[in-house]
Amino acid sequence: MQEIEAQPVEMLARKLAGRLLAVRERLAAFLATHPERLGLVRNATAGVGSVLRSIDWRKGDQVIVSNHGYNAVRQAVHAQCERFGCEAVVVDIPLPLSGSDEVRTRFRSAINSRTRLVIVDHVTSPTALRFPVAEIAADCRAASVLCLVDGAHAPGMLDVDIDSIDCDWYTGNLHKWVCAPRGCAFLVANKRVLSRTHPETTSHQHGQGLALEADWQGTQDFSAWLSIPAALDFIASGGPMASSLARRNIAMARWAHQMLCDAWQVEPLSPRDGSMLGSMATVPAPPGIAAAFASASEFQAHLYGTHRIEVPVLDWGGRWLLRVSAQAYNTPQDYLLLAGAVSAEAGGAVDVGGGGAAAGGAAAAARACWKGT
Repeated sequence: MQEIEAQPVEMLARKLAGRLLAVRERLAAFLATHPERLGLVRNATAGVGSVLRSIDWRKGDQVIVSNHGYNAVRQAVHAQCERFGCEAVVVDIPLPLSGSDEVRTRFRSAINSRTRLVIVDHVTSPTALRFPVAEIAADCRAASVLCLVDGAHAPGMLDVDIDSIDCDWYTGNLHKWVCAPRGCAFLVANKRVLSRTHPETTSHQHGQGLALEADWQGTQDFSAWLSIPAALDFIASGGPMASSLARRNIAMARWAHQMLCDAWQVEPLSPRDGSMLGSMATVPAPPGIAAAFASASEFQAHLYGTHRIEVPVLDWGGRWLLRVSAQAYNTPQDYLLLAGAVSAEAGGAVDVGGGGAAAGGAAAAARACWKGT
């Protein structure tokens, strides 16, 4: 910011293009794709909007999303369908799931001759599940259907290899697990659709390709985008953000998933071994919680106000779910405290100190995993 404001013309008119090219080259290498097919955007929702804007819609076209998708994306699809006379098809993927094959089958069964676009989450926001995006993209190609992967949570959580997924578009955020500032995200277009892909705002560089068109969508604060290489350096550096961080976070989330299900005596929403999880896990609230509070948001506020625990609480069709995340600063004790607080609110009890055999053994295992042993 200071560099830009010190000499705005020098920076914006003469240096910015080269600096953004360097950013795109570094980010493309991180995502296993090509910089000329990568455009920088504000967030993944803007990436989805760019794709919806870039398709020549016909009346009667269908757009497939799932009930696990991000609400803002579903709203964008509904708005586009209202405008062009298309139909939004919401695929219901019931819980619990026994494996990712169920997800693929549901998406594949929804595709028909009217399907124009499938939008599938790499990691679902409300339910924190990893979806088989490469397999679903392959099903879309076989049916001559366009595929957009919403990877809002995936970069920095999973090893993202966009070209191997081979979807038509992939959008993702960098302000989550890559630790970049808010306002850092990207959209990648496959070479099959690159020439038709444009950012949400048309500006001076229209017609010069996605990368350059996205670089300049009007005067804005470019400092967040210019910080992306520093964020990538940070998560790849030694110390607390070691290169094995993503694997440690996933292991921690898997342990927390099992421990919370045991503590609250609830059925897991996905395989107990964590095979569908990244570094987040969503667990049903124990019986009694929904009856004690007026809404999920009220319970979330209560957890923070009373226990100083901040965790998303979601109302999933009348069923309350809690979603935990694992990052470098989390320890097993964080999740044990959550287990005890929620159990107490539900009228039960759990050994949050790790003294019980099950809790103590799980906590010790998690600490060992966190230390890389």
